[in-house]
Formats: sequence, structure tokens, C-alpha cells
Amino acid sequence: MRLKTLGVIVVTALALFTVFYWVTDPSRLVDRQSQASKDILAYGERVFANNKTDTSAAQCARCHGDDGKGGIVPGTKNTAPNLHSPSIAKKLKVNPDYVNLVIRFGGVVVSGNVNSDMPAWSTEVGGSLTVEQIDAVTALVTGWAQEAASQSQAPVANTPERGKQVYNSAGCVACHQPDLGGVAGTYPGLPTPPSGLAKMKADYAKDPKTFFTNWIRDSSNNYNGGTATGMPAFPESQLPNDQLQALITFLLIQKK
Repeated sequence: MRLKTLGVIVVTALALFTVFYWVTDPSRLVDRQSQASKDILAYGERVFANNKTDTSAAQCARCHGDDGKGGIVPGTKNTAPNLHSPSIAKKLKVNPDYVNLVIRFGGVVVSGNVNSDMPAWSTEVGGSLTVEQIDAVTALVTGWAQEAASQSQAPVANTPERGKQVYNSAGCVACHQPDLGGVAGTYPGLPTPPSGLAKMKADYAKDPKTFFTNWIRDSSNNYNGGTATGMPAFPESQLPNDQLQALITFLLIQKK
């Protein structure tokens, strides 16, 4: 009788433990996931930092700034883009691997320019960063971009000053440079001249604003027969019309 009673007690205790475990396990799983996210972001900050004493550091901050908000590429007049950018978040909606691909394979992913200041970091193409390091920096930059996109965006005023801000935040400056001079030896910052150059000139002479809209929205289809120009497309989902108009206003006053 005592053994039966003991058996009932043991079985009941195991049942209660099982119920307790399944009830509380989701919260423990959430806690573990939260801690894992914090750990990967902390590692991403280490890799990003300009810390020559840390062997994990890739020194991304040398170009992008300690806070990731952009800076001058050492030894050049070129500007590394601000990574706290809603435009990056919009590109992530189109391609969730966008940031990871840029880190792995370099600026050629963005501009088509194999001589981009942004190198390929992945060991699979001769770079120095492991999968773990790249994943950590990807998480860090993705978080910055998504946070920037989540902040309420007031309509952009159609002024040269705001257009210059768009020029920098949308990443135009990375290829076309702060002085709009482009990459030396190429047609304005592109690897090869577009096949529709004559049409470009005619459209610009007829209506500069329409030309810039066509070029920025989809240069490949509008001026190069569908072949990539090296200038990425900026549909309205990535570059809202108010930002585009301000950018065009800024570009038009640059003509000398």
C-alpha cells in the first residue's frame, strides 16, 4: 500500500513538473533569444569598432565613423555612407540579404564599381571576416537602419539643402562623391557609358527634371536597353517622391 501511495506521489510530481516546464519554457526561450540578440549586437560593435588592439575588429568605423553615421574614407575625398539610413531599411524589404551581401562582396553590390572604396570582407572571396563576424555586423547595421526607418519621417521640403541631405543619406555620395565628380575615368561615376547617351542628352535638354526622374528611378531600362548601368534603381518604395524632388532640385543647382 505504501509503495502504491509513493508511486502515485512520484507520478503526480512528475506530471506537475512537466506542466510547469511547458508553461514556463516559452518565457525561458524568449529570454535566451533576447540574450543571444544582445550578444550578437555586442560582437557586431566590436567588429565595427576602430580598435587596433582587438583582433576581432575590422575597423569599419575608420570610414563610417564611430557611430556609423558616415565619414571621409582615409586617404581619399570620398564619403562613406551613413548606415543609420531609412533607405537601407527599404532595400532590406526588397532583399533581406542586402546588408549581408554588401559586407561580404563589397561596394560593387551597390554601384557595380569593382574599384569601390568598400572592400569585400568575406573570407570566401579573399576577405578577412568570418561568417560569424559578418553576421554580427549585419545585425548591427540592420538594427540601425530599421530604427532610422521607424522614426516618423516628416515630408522632405523641396529645397537644395534638404536635397543635399537626401544625396548623402540615400547613398548617392558613395559613388558620385561629395563634389558630384564621380569616380575618375568613368562616365559620371559609372563603369561604362550608357548606350542611350544621346537620348539622355536630348531628354535633359527638353526637361531636366523628367530626365533625372527617369535616370534615378530606373537608368537601366530608361537609358541602357535594360542592361545594368551600375546606377541602381530607386523606385518610390526606396526613394519617396518628396525626397526625389528635393534631390533633383539639389542636382540642378550644381550645373556650372
